[in-house]
Amino acid sequence: MNRLLMRRPGRAAAWIAAGAGLAGLLVLSWTAGRGAAGLALALLAAAGGVLALRPAPAPLPEPADVAATAEAGALMPDTLLRPTSSFFRQGLTADTAQVLAAVIHRMVPVDAVAVADTHVPLAWSGRTCPAHGLECPVHLAVGSLREEDQAGPGEVRTHTIGVGPDHQVPCPLRTALVAPLYAHGRVIGALRFYNPVERPFSPHIVRLAEGLGQLLSHMLELAEENRQQRIASEARLEALQAQIRPHFLFNVLNTIILFSRTDPERSRELLGQLATFFRRSLSHRGPTIALKDEIDHVQTYLTLEKARFGDKLRYRIRLDPAVLNLPVPVLVLQPLVENAVVHGLAPKETPGMVSVTARLVRGTIQIFVTDNGVGIPPDRQQAVFTMGVGEGTGTGVGLSNVAERLVGLYGPAYALTLKSIPGRGTSVRVRIPAAAGHGPAPAEEGR
Repeated sequence: MNRLLMRRPGRAAAWIAAGAGLAGLLVLSWTAGRGAAGLALALLAAAGGVLALRPAPAPLPEPADVAATAEAGALMPDTLLRPTSSFFRQGLTADTAQVLAAVIHRMVPVDAVAVADTHVPLAWSGRTCPAHGLECPVHLAVGSLREEDQAGPGEVRTHTIGVGPDHQVPCPLRTALVAPLYAHGRVIGALRFYNPVERPFSPHIVRLAEGLGQLLSHMLELAEENRQQRIASEARLEALQAQIRPHFLFNVLNTIILFSRTDPERSRELLGQLATFFRRSLSHRGPTIALKDEIDHVQTYLTLEKARFGDKLRYRIRLDPAVLNLPVPVLVLQPLVENAVVHGLAPKETPGMVSVTARLVRGTIQIFVTDNGVGIPPDRQQAVFTMGVGEGTGTGVGLSNVAERLVGLYGPAYALTLKSIPGRGTSVRVRIPAAAGHGPAPAEEGR
């Protein structure tokens, strides 16, 4: 294939662009942690896509048309990678770098390919120095991004690397083509091609290095954004757990102490419910939980709160069986239910109802938490989604916390929506993406 690329430069641009997409797809699959089997499947799938995109036989373009062909093909890797970009989670690591270097070296007619971060070499594939092996100063130099490597995004630099006067046998790989890898405006690594001095890089290889540098920089930037979103989401969840547990525990313990004087048997039952509540909270690990388990958590909370409020609190839970085993973010419902009870029904003089309804609608889990409590004034209904605004003023921090977590996890299209009428109550809608499905008629529970 390399000889074909060199003999037919017009088609080389199209193959190079498709090859960049193949390299990216393999890296994405590797970073998803699928192992050797997953890597092999990704290779077959991506190679099939490249073959499908190969142009039909046509007259060879004139030299003046080669640049235009390459420019048109440069869009192809981005088109191929867009549906799978979410798999690129680990960023620039030794594992992802080694696969990337090996795949690129198999496709590109250069003697060696190396990948580095800003401190150390991460991967090397191809020819090595006969005198020094991988300990050759030229190879090790890939780990330190020199000033000439600091080209702008999408730019490449070619330079000849010296090995120093102490080495009697110079390394044959003295010419390096360097494509810096950027994320958020700073250099985080480099992709390097190596050749002997007597075999300079062709314009097609230079253009390929530019395209790969841009593509990988974009992928690494997305990976860093995803990582930061996960960190922020985890921090918000921890803050929410820290806020809910002491506040809730204080109220429930006061209720249990009261029952211990008037109804010891009821007091023991509530202690068991409280133990169940915290066992579920502490034993679960991970960002998501099956909806049925989240509902169990909510129902335990409502049982404890009903002991506190008595006949003043009633609740109803209606669930579409199709959603019971679908994953939802941890603690996405309990804060909303607590908000309805404490800030919607507690200030109300007459008994009230909290209703939780969940169903599957066109591939989306829709959950409504509704109360017929005191409601929220119109001028404050949007402010409750701002962290800290509602604290101490009737809505707590749970509503804003859940709102921010949902947007961080799924994007603005899945933001909480709220409808409230003062004196009549509030309804909050949660939307979470899920696989489409259908089930029998909803089940109903109530107290």
